[in-house]
Amino acid sequence: MYAYKRLVEFPVLDRYIARELISPFAFGCALFTFFLVIDRIYSLTDLVITKGVPFFLVVQLLVFMLPSFLAHTLPMALLVAVLLAGGRLASDLEIVAFKAAGVSVLRLFRPVLLASLVVTLVTASLTLVVNPAANREFQRQLFRILQSRAVSGLQERVFNGTFGDVIIYVEDVSTSQVALHRLLVSDERDPTLSRIITAPEGRLITDEVSRRITLRLMNGAVNEADVMPADPPKNLTTKDVPIAGGAASQARYRYTRFDIYDISLSVDSPLRGAARGEKPEKDLSLGQLAEKIAEFRHDAYSRAPFQIERHKRYALPLAALVFGLVAFPLAVRSHRGGRSIALVGSLAILVIYYLVMTALEGAALGTRIPPAVAIWTPNVVFAVVGLGLLVATTREWKWPAMPVAWRALEALWRAIPRRRLWRPRDQATSAVHDSTHIIDRYLVREYVTFMGIGLAVAASLFIVIDLLQTLDRYLRLKPPMMYILAHFVYRLPAALHQGLPVVMLVATIFLFLTLSRYHELTALKAAGISLYRVSAPILGLGLAVAIAAGLFQELALPVLNERGDEMDRVKIQGQAPRHLQSRQRLWVRSADSRFYRVALLNPGTNDLYGVTILEMGREFRLVGRLDARRAHWTAAGWELSDGAYREIGDDGKVQTVPFGWTALDLKEDIDDFVRIQKPVNTMSFRELRDYTAQLEAAGFEIRKYLVELYSKLSFPLVNLVMVLVAIPFALQTPRSGRLFGIGLAIAIMAGYLVVHYVALAFARADLLPPLIAAWTANVIFMGIGVSLLLRART
Repeated sequence: MYAYKRLVEFPVLDRYIARELISPFAFGCALFTFFLVIDRIYSLTDLVITKGVPFFLVVQLLVFMLPSFLAHTLPMALLVAVLLAGGRLASDLEIVAFKAAGVSVLRLFRPVLLASLVVTLVTASLTLVVNPAANREFQRQLFRILQSRAVSGLQERVFNGTFGDVIIYVEDVSTSQVALHRLLVSDERDPTLSRIITAPEGRLITDEVSRRITLRLMNGAVNEADVMPADPPKNLTTKDVPIAGGAASQARYRYTRFDIYDISLSVDSPLRGAARGEKPEKDLSLGQLAEKIAEFRHDAYSRAPFQIERHKRYALPLAALVFGLVAFPLAVRSHRGGRSIALVGSLAILVIYYLVMTALEGAALGTRIPPAVAIWTPNVVFAVVGLGLLVATTREWKWPAMPVAWRALEALWRAIPRRRLWRPRDQATSAVHDSTHIIDRYLVREYVTFMGIGLAVAASLFIVIDLLQTLDRYLRLKPPMMYILAHFVYRLPAALHQGLPVVMLVATIFLFLTLSRYHELTALKAAGISLYRVSAPILGLGLAVAIAAGLFQELALPVLNERGDEMDRVKIQGQAPRHLQSRQRLWVRSADSRFYRVALLNPGTNDLYGVTILEMGREFRLVGRLDARRAHWTAAGWELSDGAYREIGDDGKVQTVPFGWTALDLKEDIDDFVRIQKPVNTMSFRELRDYTAQLEAAGFEIRKYLVELYSKLSFPLVNLVMVLVAIPFALQTPRSGRLFGIGLAIAIMAGYLVVHYVALAFARADLLPPLIAAWTANVIFMGIGVSLLLRART
């Protein structure tokens, strides 16, 4: 009978612990996957609404992306689940009760071990079978989207290099995404030939059967000439990159009009930025990896990436088993701290694990250590640590008391001089003041604590996700560790500013769930303090954070983004500073229909090599062209040498005037070529406002810039909107735990982002005014929050 009871008891125990793991595992998986997918929501929404890509194609694209995300998030979610569940059992003294009943820690580890094995098997199926196939389908789907709406790759009034060596400038794309107006095309596939085509109208034609994309130009002209070598100084071509093209020579020149002119565009070049271009081994099956390894058996450097990829497909699933082994003894030994400490601890473990893997993988790519050693070392080290902790926990080993060390620390603490920051002048006045505002101070203190934990979690998440996304770049470029740390110093504050609304949302939900769960809110209401009075200090703090976020966005964020970008490009990637960087194949358009093409720019000597200046007339027809081997900027203006000026009449006749040296007075100076326009998202509001005014004065379409401009005003207020929305939602289910709060926060934020991105996409599609689009989500969610708060029981 006793044996029968024991057999029945243990499965019940396993089911109990498994139920404890399921909820935090699901929330952890949703949390990590949400943060990996969140930065792609806008792009996917923009594809559907602005670019006209069918919704089902975009959904399929997202589905093909998910397996690669889940391969990382499943082990991470298991780590969080074990720490949270084990920490809850330890803090509620259930571990002590199990021990008192004769159930050992090793026995409690059995369901955790089984859960780890299940996650390991699922992750292995993803890395070994599903991911390579999903990556290949992702590339095919991306190609289908490109074929179905190839015009989505063309931006208005931008020199588009999407199609490789065919540079396309489009002044206007019709709302239907079919007609292209006022086109300039530079076909630079033959470096010995300068071929520039202009046309007032064009179409992009896709053929899914032959997998070809054709640009059809109508009623235009082809300008063709032999290229005159730019011949720059040798010290400007230190890199093994040939200078593409150059100015037209003084000799042969051909001007040909046409009714229809077709250009076959490369279909592979639009996918260069995809993962396959950077890590082609990710798309290969195990058999194909083995073939590549055999192919490069005599080339260790070329063979290393494929060997590393093969080892990672086996090592990554086993990380789930290792995380379970490390997390369980840490969780059951922690009797205080709760789930917040467990969550921060799990993120610390993830950061350490991926930092070690990053450093070792970089050494393996450089053939300094074997790939197997690099990939398997983190698992081996963490497994040894986990086994040690499990043995120590099972045998109840304790740290030595070390009374001398603790007494020394206590004496040092007492020796530190401290002074009181304030001294009340009147005890009675102080007592009245404290009794009046003690509740506000308590609420603000609790709220700031949740905010601090949220910011720490957000910082850890950013570091982990950023490492996952930039790992390949660091491994290939091998920058010093100080540069990587500086990258995070500049990028982390910007990332926290971007994620601050989520932190405010979670902190508000946690605060009011805590007040409701421990009946503090009920006690306050019984004392005559309404819900509105309780919410007042939190709303005031949300308003203060919104104001501070706006000031940070205007004053500090542009500087941080600029320095972070400089750190990434100059220090890590080894490029020259923007203002001193020599650039090849530079295109510039001035406001008066003048185009410049420069083969090589040398800002250090104020020289342009291989210069072509195009003058456009009515119906976007080329009326004048100047070519020069070299253009030098002086205080008096431009000095051009070894070139020719051509004037093209209405009848198509070309008159050529060669020159050896000439001075030219142009509106543009060297700064117009050296100056690099900052990305819109790195500008302050004032910078973007001035830039938009300049574009409008020059006759450019500024709708998309107005959307960004008004968004800079609306974004800081999101912090207050999230507080206002979170309060009534948190009161709907007062007995729910913090895991429910995380899920609720994800749902609210996802809903907000979908509404916001859809509104912005409608504005870019000219279906909604930019001002209304930028404020739509704030107005809608603020209305929801106010409505629910007014209906709540006060």
